[in-house]
Amino acid sequence: MEPDFKEGDTVVIDPNIKPRPGSFVAAKNGREEATFKKYRPRSIDLLGNEVFELVPLNEDYPTMRSDEMPIEIIGTMVEHRRYFK
Repeated sequence: MEPDFKEGDTVVIDPNIKPRPGSFVAAKNGREEATFKKYRPRSIDLLGNEVFELVPLNEDYPTMRSDEMPIEIIGTMVEHRRYFK
């Protein structure tokens, strides 16, 4: 997630905070792999479910869409810590 997040940074994730547009979230994909990406709501489907994208900051990686694969939001980032040596 460079350049905003660098190796060694710490993020604090709150599972009780609902993400808003532009929030950074931790999520699980259908293969039970964790990911950390920017949250972008897109629409509401016919069943009333929110359709959203998880967007990487590095455009070399694909955007994930909740209407194309199962995605579970684990929580929303509430704090970002960077340590300088």
